[in-house]
Amino acid sequence: MNIQNISKNDREVTVTLSSDELVKLCNVLYYARDKYDGDNLYHEIKSDLMIARDISQYGNIDDTTLSKIIKERAKAANPYQTKPSQEF
Repeated sequence: MNIQNISKNDREVTVTLSSDELVKLCNVLYYARDKYDGDNLYHEIKSDLMIARDISQYGNIDDTTLSKIIKERAKAANPYQTKPSQEF
């Protein structure tokens, strides 16, 4: 991980991650799913990192991962919904 910029005023951090670091972060988020299931920011971060992970490792997003990303985005939009929408 390479921290490139930290801005207290803008409340932003710019970081460069390797593919291996992305995989580790995705794994950590996977194991934290029960604790943060109702947190929309958790689901946004998880889906964004899944996209970055797969593109950096494989150059594309397969159907299985796309389905998981859609579910995470649905949970981010409505974190307390019991079942994600089946519409794509």
